[in-house]
Amino acid sequence: MNVAHLDTGRTWRGGQAQVLLLMRGLRARGHASTLLAPRARAESFAHVRWEGRGDLDVAAVWSGARALKRVAPDVAHCHSAHAHALGVPAARLAGVPGVVVSRRVDFRVATQPFSRIKYRFPVDRYLCISRGVADVLRAAGLPERRLALVPSGIELPRDDEPAPDLRATLGLAAGAPIVGTVAALAPHKDHATLLAAAARVVRARPDAHFAWIGEGECRPALERERAALGLEAHVHVMGFRPDARALMRQFTLFALSSHLEGLCTSLLDAEARGVPIVATRVGGIPDVIEDGANGRLVAPRDPAALADALLAALADAGTRARWAAEGRRRVEAFSADAMVAGTLAQYQAVLAERAGSRATA
Repeated sequence: MNVAHLDTGRTWRGGQAQVLLLMRGLRARGHASTLLAPRARAESFAHVRWEGRGDLDVAAVWSGARALKRVAPDVAHCHSAHAHALGVPAARLAGVPGVVVSRRVDFRVATQPFSRIKYRFPVDRYLCISRGVADVLRAAGLPERRLALVPSGIELPRDDEPAPDLRATLGLAAGAPIVGTVAALAPHKDHATLLAAAARVVRARPDAHFAWIGEGECRPALERERAALGLEAHVHVMGFRPDARALMRQFTLFALSSHLEGLCTSLLDAEARGVPIVATRVGGIPDVIEDGANGRLVAPRDPAALADALLAALADAGTRARWAAEGRRRVEAFSADAMVAGTLAQYQAVLAERAGSRATA
């Protein structure tokens, strides 16, 4: 099978990592991939430079259609919101047999005129990374037959991941508890709530520290609020770190305060490394965390509830160890191999449906 992957992201985030894992997995199974994207990765996949400037970039539709005609894929897989808007018409113009869209966020859809039009495009299948994402699409009126649950996947880690000593890097005492977060500093991740919770935690546990790994547009405002709260010595904004996953092993707890979340592969990465988790009960997070079994779930946008859950977990090493062990067991269901197998099964189903439709026409 020949698959074209369309992605408009200009930075490297979770969605782009999933595209790379998928292409690797397809190659291992004997299938070809071509990436249409603004950036190229340093791997030996065919690449066409393609970018769109918003959902109404007609030139990008035409350039995408020309590229897809040259590539002649069996399936065009659109991996981002703009790729959905531009790549689906491009694929249909190019005569690509199967068109698939990955939906990775649980934002409401079809709330504006063009969004309503976009979700009426001729897409064969929407691959939803969580039940929460699928629920959003159902609420927008998409038929069940066009929805498929294919959770994001991660590469299960080796035990010898190298990383610097996190506490030494931050200038902390060897035993200092660290509540870590790996997430883009973006509005929906709601670090503002986590910062307010941190103020409460530090008042009760002056030895506690927070390590935030990630970059994003909210950083300046968060740093100003951190200073206003007097938390510069306790909340460490570390920016982007290529060794983020390895550093996770040194977290006492992983915290996620999102008020919208498709699934969050950082939660999976933390589980795979035996890190206990406190997170918000939104979107696809309950697909990963069962409250009380492998972590704690709290209401979103509630700093007091988040702080209380963090303090309780910091005070109970036995509970943390139980959550960590159960998390390691459950995360195997979210392997990259399972994600690739689920995606490939949907490609094959779509092509079989298309072939059946032609046969009966």
